[in-house]
Amino acid sequence: MVKRKIKEEIKKPDILIATVESAIQLVRENLRLFIIAVAVFCVAGLSVFGYTVYAEKRNQKIQISLYEGIKSLETYDRTGNKEDLDRAEGIFQKIVKEKRGKAYVVAKLYLGTTYSLNGKTEDAKKIYQELSKDSPTVAKMLSDQALQKVSKK
Repeated sequence: MVKRKIKEEIKKPDILIATVESAIQLVRENLRLFIIAVAVFCVAGLSVFGYTVYAEKRNQKIQISLYEGIKSLETYDRTGNKEDLDRAEGIFQKIVKEKRGKAYVVAKLYLGTTYSLNGKTEDAKKIYQELSKDSPTVAKMLSDQALQKVSKK
C-alpha cells in the first residue's frame, strides 16, 4: 500500500516545474506586453533613483552654502569687515528663499542675526517671530531668546 502511494506521487507532475513552464508559456504568448512592462518598471526605477541623487546633491549644495555663510559671519566677527556681513546675509537670504529642509530653519536664524548686526531690527524681529510660531522646539527657543535680545536694543 505504501509503495502504491509512492508510485502515484512519483507519477504526478512536479509543481515547481509546472509553475515554471506555465510562466514561460505566459511570457512567450505575451512577449510584447512583458517587454513593455519591464521597460516601464526600469524607467520608473531609474527615475526614482535619479530624483534621489538630484535631491541629495541639492541638499549638499545648500549645506555648503550654509557653511560659507556661517564662515563669512565668523570672519565679520573677527575683522569687522562689512563686506563679509553683507555676503553672509546674501547667502542666508538665498537659502531661506529655497525653503528646503533643516538648513532653512538654521539659515533663517542666521539671517535674523545678520539683520540685527546690520541694524535692521524690524526685519530681525519679523524673522524671529516667524520662527517662534512655525519652528521645532530648539529653533523656537533660540528665536525667542534672539527676539528678546533684539527687543532690548
